[in-house]
Amino acid sequence: MKKRSIGMMILLTLITFGFYSVYWYIAFQSDLKSSTGEGFGGLGHIFLTIITFGIYYILWQYFAGKRIAAVGGNDHSLLYLVLTIFSLSWINPFLMQYQVNNAR
Repeated sequence: MKKRSIGMMILLTLITFGFYSVYWYIAFQSDLKSSTGEGFGGLGHIFLTIITFGIYYILWQYFAGKRIAAVGGNDHSLLYLVLTIFSLSWINPFLMQYQVNNAR
């Protein structure tokens, strides 16, 4: 999986008014798909998020945590889901990327 700088992610998210988060979402899911063979590719993933009015995105938070654990990170899937339920899902990309960067 591709390592990305957390500081650069925060900076790009602020500079692009959140559009970098959409790019990261697609790119990260593509990386997860190629690493684990599970889930949809990036564009299929964003399509499902749109047609389910975000419900798929909520479920993805949990399953992405499981897939990160499969590639060597810690399993924080429940934390990602809880943060999403409490409208704090904007924190999850940084936590997920941190897990991938520090995977065994």
